[in-house]
Amino acid sequence: MKKNLFTIIIALVCSIFACEAQNLMLDTEVPDTSIAVIGYFCKNDSMTFRKTYSKIKVEKGDTTINDMYTEDFLIVVTDSTSKGYRMKFIPVAFDYSEESDSIHRIMQAKLSELSKDIVCEFTTDEMGRVQNIENWREIRDKMKVGIKGMCDTLYSTIPFLNDIMPRKQVENTLLMMFSTEQGVHEAYNELDELFGLHGNLFDIGDSEFDTQSNGYPMHVTASIGYTPVEDENNDFDDDYSIISKSVTTVPIEDMLDLGLGNMGLMMTDALSDSLANHRKDMIDSITAAMPNGAKNINIINNEYYGYFFNGWPKECFNQKVAGYGLGERIETTHIEWIMRNWDFVKPIDEDKSSHNI
Repeated sequence: MKKNLFTIIIALVCSIFACEAQNLMLDTEVPDTSIAVIGYFCKNDSMTFRKTYSKIKVEKGDTTINDMYTEDFLIVVTDSTSKGYRMKFIPVAFDYSEESDSIHRIMQAKLSELSKDIVCEFTTDEMGRVQNIENWREIRDKMKVGIKGMCDTLYSTIPFLNDIMPRKQVENTLLMMFSTEQGVHEAYNELDELFGLHGNLFDIGDSEFDTQSNGYPMHVTASIGYTPVEDENNDFDDDYSIISKSVTTVPIEDMLDLGLGNMGLMMTDALSDSLANHRKDMIDSITAAMPNGAKNINIINNEYYGYFFNGWPKECFNQKVAGYGLGERIETTHIEWIMRNWDFVKPIDEDKSSHNI
């Protein structure tokens, strides 16, 4: 069929350009009713992405921006073998919003200054799934220095912060995040956004089902299929997308305990105990504000993952909305490609307002 034939042609073209294309899709016939997310990358391929992140709070019609930033980064394929790929994550630019709260602004400024010179080297398997962070120890050591500098600035700018969250506890908690390869991997959450679905097979069409997430009931609707060519210079016939919406129902007290647990790691014992003592009052306050006194919070997660025909990510969108009676907390991550350089696609010398080849 057309899709399988197109995959074979691209694999052959990559081979001509000294790219050892993976053969799983060629050896295993994928039904026309399914889409396999597999990366057919070539050595020296590169793509530049732009990530926009925001965390906002909406209460009584007022919107408060807790955190907002934009970053550009480059993904480069440095090697291609029969076992997978070697790649680099290279920071390009970072811009944080002046509307973010003071603590986030300080942290973002220091972290962006530090991370601009850190290149993350990682590997994937033959399907494009991230396997290892090759230089995680180097990143860990650089972050140790950076976290100390960030805390120096943070606590000198906001002196009373030490009375709420002792510096030693905050610094140790942050250092723990980068103490293992898994921790460093989690810090580069862009990699999971871009390559987290690689290696999976999805049935084309619409579906709806009930499942569980961390023990809580979750209702999911999904739509998988090929996307139309809207721009002949930037889209291909066999590009595809995966769209889903999930609604997870979580008891109010569980949501509160999770938040208090995370905060308690960094707060003073006295403040942590005080919050724990007022736990019931906080639960009652939230419950009273919920429609009809509901005791559960619905967490809505809207996701969109778009891919080029060869498995390179095209766009990723993830938005979590938690309504808790008093208002909503909305966290949004949007990653889109802004430039690509593939061996088998000749660059077009044309000024584009957004996407370029």
